Amino acid sequence: MAGRTGLVVAGAGARGAYEAGALTELLPRLTRRWSAPSVLVGTSAGALNVAALAGLSGTDPEEAAAELVARWESVRTDEVVALPSSVLQAGAAYAGDLLGIPSSLRRLLWLPGRVTRLLDAERLRPVVDRVVDWDRLHHAVARGPVDAVGVACTSAGTGGTVVFVERGPDVPLPPYDPNRDIRYVDARLTSDHLLASAAVPVLFAPRRLDDGWYLDGGVRLNTPLKPALRLGARRLGVVATTPAMPVPHDPLPAGHVPDVYAVAALTLRIVLGAGVTEDLRTLRAVNDLVDGGTDARHARIATWFAGPPADRADELARLAADVRRTEYGGLRALRNPSLAVLERLVGGAVPDADAAHGAELLSFLFFDPAFARAAAELGAEHASRSSSPGRSPVRARAGRG
Repeated sequence: MAGRTGLVVAGAGARGAYEAGALTELLPRLTRRWSAPSVLVGTSAGALNVAALAGLSGTDPEEAAAELVARWESVRTDEVVALPSSVLQAGAAYAGDLLGIPSSLRRLLWLPGRVTRLLDAERLRPVVDRVVDWDRLHHAVARGPVDAVGVACTSAGTGGTVVFVERGPDVPLPPYDPNRDIRYVDARLTSDHLLASAAVPVLFAPRRLDDGWYLDGGVRLNTPLKPALRLGARRLGVVATTPAMPVPHDPLPAGHVPDVYAVAALTLRIVLGAGVTEDLRTLRAVNDLVDGGTDARHARIATWFAGPPADRADELARLAADVRRTEYGGLRALRNPSLAVLERLVGGAVPDADAAHGAELLSFLFFDPAFARAAAELGAEHASRSSSPGRSPVRARAGRG
């Protein structure tokens, strides 16, 4: 089959282990049915996953995906977030802001400056460098078999999406997309680009790259389908931790006031899920026009989605709660004090109905071997149930759009 195969992996935080598990099923299928993905684009944890796969290029797809899962299982909470020291530093900085202590006095008293984040993302750098083989990635892009790797970030200056692209000689750099406010920038990718793409607002500080400050790409473009098409993909594998179609939720009971954890969980669902839902819906509608002969500008390109079924959208949150209880319940919490502080920070220890929202938030920050292993198994199970492109109603488009 002519044309490039693309792989798009959504942002997901610690749920990236689920995506790695889904890839153990999807990646071999893509390779057998079409070809090995050569255009790899991701956001946040998805960017980490595609960069790691680019660094595993040339490896058998089953082995590459299994190795990706193993690397996720090697990550621990205290390698990612420094708790409780990060919280104490952020609290001291916030107190300085409230009290109006000038910067010169803060430096004299060895107090932190203004609040820029709750957690210290610098600890993530050695983790990223352990997961991604940068030398092999650069070689794969320069000489094949990888055509392009894209990392989506959000510009703190403009609010638009910037996709940093490391590309081969046969891939032109896409022009600015005014419809979606997406700018493409040539780059030799490093851990800094991945840390910027994963810099969740408030939790982590924005990252400085060549021409400005950048933060989590999921703010604007959590599932970068359009960039993959613009970089030459003519069929797509898409991996996300939210369903491809909208999921109806039961209304809150009368008199139940959503707390901050419920609102934060809702915000994450919207940011992570709405984009892929709307994009896939739009692409399917365009394909229907192509099938009906009323759109001659676009060519159909199959899209193979791997993610939670609509009726199992909350399984990752429940899985995080189960692993937390079985692995770190009671005195066993002393084995991972950072996790205990983190759980309280996101409301996961609240002993009432709102604990479900805390568990959902926890699942995005639960960097732990036991959770990674269980999440990867769940991702593989969900992906094994996904329909092949020949039977799926979800297809993508190629064209000028």
